Amino acid sequence: MTCPSPPSPSEQRLLCGRALVLGDHVNADLLHPPAFFSLDVTRLRAGFLAGLGRETDASSDGTTWIVVAGRNFGCGSSRETTVDALRRGGVVAVVAPSFGRIFRRTAAALGVPCFVSQGSLAEVLPDEELVLDAALACLVAGGGARRIALEAPDPFLEAVHAAGGLLEWLGHRRS
Repeated sequence: MTCPSPPSPSEQRLLCGRALVLGDHVNADLLHPPAFFSLDVTRLRAGFLAGLGRETDASSDGTTWIVVAGRNFGCGSSRETTVDALRRGGVVAVVAPSFGRIFRRTAAALGVPCFVSQGSLAEVLPDEELVLDAALACLVAGGGARRIALEAPDPFLEAVHAAGGLLEWLGHRRS
């Protein structure tokens, strides 16, 4: 299944990216170590996944990622810079069986959608092309051969994601 590039605002419910497969209990220090905490975008981006041994500036090549993770993704995370580093690293969505509550709220506020999987993510391969269809609440892998059910997105969070984050959503409401 090939993704249109880039989706128009009316098609934002379709997210495409390569699978970035991570395990259970991945916390903020692994996603973006404190040593890279900075308001400088270059330094912030340099820390993308550095705690997992994947020091890279993935966004420089235009790659988009859908993180496919295990249980309790983002545990112990309240730093906005962690989510900002993911976003700037090309992450367009995160799919996991469960999330750290604070991480999920921060991700929503910054416009990075988090989807709870209802099916097994074990068959998703690293770097595999994925399509996430928020309208149908499913993750499509293997060129359409495998479909993984997701919890239907909350309508409020979907509106926040479509706007690009909470501040953008609030700005649209004022207009």
